[in-house]
Amino acid sequence: MYSLVALALGYQYLLASFSVSNPANPTPETFSVLSYNVRVFNTYAYLQNENEPGKAMIDWLVSDTAHIKCLQEYYNNSRSAIFNTTAQLKSSGTYNTYIQPNLVNRIGAEFGLAIFSRYPVLQRGVIALPDSSHFGIYADLKIRQDTVRVYNVHLQSMSIDERNLSNFEGVKNNYPSVFQKLKQGFMGRAGQIDHLVTHLQASPYPVIVCGDFNDLPYSYTYFSMRRNLLNAFERAGNGLGFSYNGRLFFLRIDNQFYSKTLYAHQYQTIREVTYSDHFPVRAVYSFTKN
Repeated sequence: MYSLVALALGYQYLLASFSVSNPANPTPETFSVLSYNVRVFNTYAYLQNENEPGKAMIDWLVSDTAHIKCLQEYYNNSRSAIFNTTAQLKSSGTYNTYIQPNLVNRIGAEFGLAIFSRYPVLQRGVIALPDSSHFGIYADLKIRQDTVRVYNVHLQSMSIDERNLSNFEGVKNNYPSVFQKLKQGFMGRAGQIDHLVTHLQASPYPVIVCGDFNDLPYSYTYFSMRRNLLNAFERAGNGLGFSYNGRLFFLRIDNQFYSKTLYAHQYQTIREVTYSDHFPVRAVYSFTKN
């Protein structure tokens, strides 16, 4: 009986951790959504290296065929031949864009969130999240005869140097500051997710929420979303779906959630794309199961 109770209590966490599904083939009615934290395309010198330059990441995004692309930590410098990312991404097809910077630096470069859509944008807006410079955006997209509201969010980071957690001595020496940052991060994201959930509950259309949630599948953040929406990894993914590309490789912090009136055909963490400290995630949806 104790074992059965333990299994029952842990079942929802098992579902959030590991997925086994049989992906359905795309049809003419399906549409694909890519979500990717691009880490400002490694534009700063300390992020660059010979094997994974920002230009290669931009080239990969240009070649990607997703109908909708949601990018976090987006960077665009229209004066740069390499980092004029908006122009390059729009050159790969007929994309409607919604770019919302939270910072424009002295040379006019933009930092923020972006949504690229092959479908018409009916309406767009910003969601100001409390107690943080982080925020969310949304766009209402007309997909054939239907409309979907796509959110792109980047929630508060833990701001922890993972190098301090890669060995026992580092954890022991940095425990007080790490604990304080974890506490601040959990509290900050809790307020942000409550605000986001209130907003999406008022949506007149089915929703897809993409983003870097900076939180684990066992958190208040994750289960607040899960109480209202389905998770694409749980429904159409396979394996563990780790999305962080760093020393703490066992983290799945990038997600796509969607309304129960939609259907997820496929979900993939694209682990061969290693340019950023996050892997891109892609899902394929339709408005009906068939």
